[in-house]
Amino acid sequence: MTTPDLSDKYPHVDFLNLQFINFGTKGFFSGKIETAVCPDDNSKVKQILGEGGDGRILIVDGKGSTNVALMGDMIAESAEKNNWQAVIINGCVRDVEALSNFKIGIFALGSVPKKSKKRNLGEIGVNINFGGVSIEPGNWAYADESGILISKEQLDFD
Repeated sequence: MTTPDLSDKYPHVDFLNLQFINFGTKGFFSGKIETAVCPDDNSKVKQILGEGGDGRILIVDGKGSTNVALMGDMIAESAEKNNWQAVIINGCVRDVEALSNFKIGIFALGSVPKKSKKRNLGEIGVNINFGGVSIEPGNWAYADESGILISKEQLDFD
């Protein structure tokens, strides 16, 4: 299955109208969404990815910032260990060379070497809006190199 195939089958499903870079090695992936808002502070990303993911996808609204990275190799390792399917970040990552070693999806707008300060700013499990799409916890994401689809319900692959 690919996102173009799903988009053809479900033309009403929205896609994130931003150009993400795939920093992981995972091809197509899908899962139920958890959300976080993280304004130049990855405390909440670290917190949620340190908990059991049950195959979910974390979508982080970093407001498109390029000031700091919201995820690096240590947090990606935690996400993989805790059974997260993927992390999609409206912002930046770091440790790019290492991120391709993890078996999770990792999409972000770009990379920067600077880590964030831990000030415990942000929120988990809130409605977010970027890339022309409103995203709620419990929605579904479908992603590959062609893009990211966001659906209010789970889509049938058959």
